Amino acid sequence: MPPPGNAIGGAAAADRLPMASRTTSTHRARTFDRSARLLERWIDRLRLEDQSDLLPVARAIGREILRLGPLLPDPEAAARLDTELYEPATELVRRLGLEGALALLRDDLLARLAPVAIELGFGPESLASLAAHLGDACWRAYTTGLGSRLHQEEMEALRKELTMAKRIQERLLPRTVPQIEHFEIAGRVLPAREVGGDYWSCKWYPEDDIATFKLADVTGHGVAAALLVAAVKFISGGYYRGAKSAAQVMERTNHVLVKETPHEILVTMVYGWLYPTSRAVTLVNAGHSPLWHVRAGRVTAIEATGPALGLMETRYGERRIEFVRGDLIFACSDGITQARGADSMGEERVRDLVLAHADRSATEIRDAVLHAALDFYGSPVDDMSLVVVRCVD
Repeated sequence: MPPPGNAIGGAAAADRLPMASRTTSTHRARTFDRSARLLERWIDRLRLEDQSDLLPVARAIGREILRLGPLLPDPEAAARLDTELYEPATELVRRLGLEGALALLRDDLLARLAPVAIELGFGPESLASLAAHLGDACWRAYTTGLGSRLHQEEMEALRKELTMAKRIQERLLPRTVPQIEHFEIAGRVLPAREVGGDYWSCKWYPEDDIATFKLADVTGHGVAAALLVAAVKFISGGYYRGAKSAAQVMERTNHVLVKETPHEILVTMVYGWLYPTSRAVTLVNAGHSPLWHVRAGRVTAIEATGPALGLMETRYGERRIEFVRGDLIFACSDGITQARGADSMGEERVRDLVLAHADRSATEIRDAVLHAALDFYGSPVDDMSLVVVRCVD
């Protein structure tokens, strides 16, 4: 128990009491002693399974009631009581549940305090107010705990859903890269979250002597972007059959996205048809940057041949390139070049890195760029993706 001089907040607190509740210091000390003994008896008579652990909690509640109870008409004191009671009430609710804690505080403690309510300086109305404060403290403790548990359950459910979404999205990416005569192809996606809005793929159609490859970057990242990634994969992949050109695949894909997706969601995409026998490629660039053709130490930017997908109905152009040995096509997402605005790697640094490794394999070029990006950013700030197509002979 605190010393008697601190029981009801000291002389300054006593000055705020109504005249009827002002007593001599001797009478106040006597009142405190009686009330303290009463509370001690209440605490000692608690019939709880784990009484020893609850004694400090009960004593803390008792001390705050003795200290602040007579000042309840003062709003400041009432607010202080709410604050002071919250922690011990939380412990009582944790151990006894809401109903048990309310019964203990309302039916037991208040019933025993009622006989000395006048000596403590407050009447039946204030006693009812004290009961309300105690009940509110327990209710707030209960609802906070319930909210915390619900939040934890929701977060765990979300974590499981995201884990499943990540596994599904990983299955959308190439498990193996097809072996294409005269060429090496390598790509990678590193999402900034569990799932992301970047995508790459490569598929070989030997009956047509065509290998398709694509790199797509959906605006935003997270679950919404991941859902659109799946749509882009299946829409663009499905339109290959029966299409006369890479541009036609893109136009059909764009038509669906314009009709079925929100206008604020756009997809930049690089899509290519690679012809191994003739060592050539036709490229469609739907608003993506950077997309480079590297030859003999020089880098040529391949400009957009149409706008981002989903923006508007339009036609797409193509760019055809005849490869020579050592040529490569490189494209990456802005999660590598512009992830932090002005404080980013930038296209120039990435271009220099690609040039420095241009005589290496497609896999080595990919890894060099990714390692440099991770060294620069520490971890993906935005989804990172890239694709490298290299002519080896």
